Amino acid sequence: MEYREIMTDDVPELAKIYRETFNAEPWFDKWTEKTAGKRISRFISHDGFYGLVSTEGGAITGMILGEEEQYFDGVIFNIKEFCVRNDLRGKGIGTALLAEFENRLKDRGIRSVLLFT
Repeated sequence: MEYREIMTDDVPELAKIYRETFNAEPWFDKWTEKTAGKRISRFISHDGFYGLVSTEGGAITGMILGEEEQYFDGVIFNIKEFCVRNDLRGKGIGTALLAEFENRLKDRGIRSVLLFT
């Protein structure tokens, strides 16, 4: 598995994964690729954004993203979205992606991480 930072060009593929994930159980949301794409694009354009995708064979297998938040004693990171392709769940991709993300956040000087999803 490989990891790389999320790019704007990833939005269409991420929107598809997001829709498929959060429209399935246990959430049963009603996302479209358009609304999911808008949500992801908004995060990407936000100051303090950081996100990673996991890939295998060039295909995106999962994503994790959020934003930095300044506190008086340092910066924390709010993970706002985190998902793995439905057909790949249960294979350790999410666990590995979260561990890689946390390591990269430590390298960026982040002192704490909050998961909102």
